[in-house]
Amino acid sequence: MKTNSSTFFVLLFSILTLVAGFYFNEDSSGSGGYIADFNNTWGYIQALKNNLFVLPTQWTAHTPLHYILISKLNILINSELVLRLFFCITCLIIPYLFFLCLKIKFPKLDINNLVLLSSIIIILPAFRSSIIWLNAHATALIFFLIFLYFFLIWEKKNYETKISKNIILQIVFLALTVYTRQYYAYFYAYLMLIYFKKFNLKNFLIISSMVAVLAIPGFILIFYESIVLKTTFDKNLSNTLLISASIISFYLIPFYLIFNFKNQKKFELLNITKKQYRFFLFLLALIIILNLFFNYNQKIGGGFFLKLSYLTFNNNIIFLISSFLGLFFLYELYKEDKNNIFLILIFLFGFSAYMIFQKYFEPLFLILLILMLKSEMIVKFISRTKNIYYLYIYFLFYLAAAIINNIFKITKTLI
Repeated sequence: MKTNSSTFFVLLFSILTLVAGFYFNEDSSGSGGYIADFNNTWGYIQALKNNLFVLPTQWTAHTPLHYILISKLNILINSELVLRLFFCITCLIIPYLFFLCLKIKFPKLDINNLVLLSSIIIILPAFRSSIIWLNAHATALIFFLIFLYFFLIWEKKNYETKISKNIILQIVFLALTVYTRQYYAYFYAYLMLIYFKKFNLKNFLIISSMVAVLAIPGFILIFYESIVLKTTFDKNLSNTLLISASIISFYLIPFYLIFNFKNQKKFELLNITKKQYRFFLFLLALIIILNLFFNYNQKIGGGFFLKLSYLTFNNNIIFLISSFLGLFFLYELYKEDKNNIFLILIFLFGFSAYMIFQKYFEPLFLILLILMLKSEMIVKFISRTKNIYYLYIYFLFYLAAAIINNIFKITKTLI
C-alpha cells in the first residue's frame, strides 16, 4: 500500500520545517540549552581527534561514545557547519527507524498512519534541537531504536527461548545506547528482567555473561572517571514525582482526550465508577501531600505545564492539575496491563534530579508509549488516521509555542 498525497505532504512539510530550523539555528527546547551543550562539548570532540583516551571531565559528565564518533567524523568533515548539517541529515534515520519498528509492531495498520506517526517525531522541539546541534541524545536514539527493532522482532516470534543472533544484537545495541547516554541503563535492567522471565537459567546466565563483558569498558571508564556516575540526584522525591508526572501528562493528554471525544461511546472521564472516584480522592490527597514538600526552582526546567502555570497565574495550580492527570493516565495504562508498571516507574523516578527537563522524555516517552507499553487504547487510537492528524496538530502548536519562546525568551524573562 502506498502513501496518499496528504500523508506525503505532512512528511514533506515536517522536513521543510526542519530545514528552516537548521537555517535559523533553532534551539526550541530549553532556550539555548542545546547550543550551550554544543559549545561546551566541542572542545572534547577536538581533543578526541588526537587522543581517543581523553577523559570527559572538563567538558561533560556523559558517557563518551557519541563524542568519539563525532571526533572521527570531524577528521573527514573539517567544517563545523557542514558537520552539523551532515549529522542533521543522518539523524533523519530516527523517524525512519521508528517507522520500521511500527511496521513490525502493527503489521496490519494502514501505512499512512505509520508515516504520520513517524512524521510527528520531526516536529518535536527536543528532537529537532538535538539533531541540529549535534547532540548525543540523537545518537542514543539511533542505537536505542535499532535495539527496539530487534526486540520487537523477538517479541513477534513469541520470545523464542534460544540465544539467537537477534538476542546478541539487542544486547549490543542497547550497550551502545548506554555508552552514549548512561541513563539508558535503566532499560538494560528492564530488559534483563524480561530475559529472566523468558529464558531458562542456563541461557540467562550466558546472556548475563555477555552483558558483563560488554560492561567492562564502562567499569574501566568509571575507575578512571567516576564523574559518569555523578547525577544531579534530588533527595526530594516530591519534586521528581510531580514534575515527571506533569511532563508525562503533556504527551498522554492528547491521546486520552482525542480518543474519548472521537469515540462513539460515552466520555469515560465524565462517567467515573465508584472505584475510580475513590482513586481520584486518593490521587488528590497524594498531590496535596506532595505539594507540601514541593520545592523546585521553576526557572530551571520543570516542563511545559510548570512554565505555563507560573506564566499565567504565577503559581503552580496548572502544574498540579497536570501532575494529577499524569498519574491518573499512568494508572489507566497500568490497569490495562500490569507489566507496564516497570516502564512507568522508570519514567516516574528515572530522572530524579534537582533539574528535570522535558527533553529527557522527548521523543523517548512517545516511542515507548506506542511500541512497548501494552495498551488497547493506544492501538485503537493510532488505527484511526484522523486521530493521528489531531495529534500532529497538537504537537505542531507545541512546536510553534517552543519556537516563539526561544525567540522572545518568554519563560526566561517572565519567570
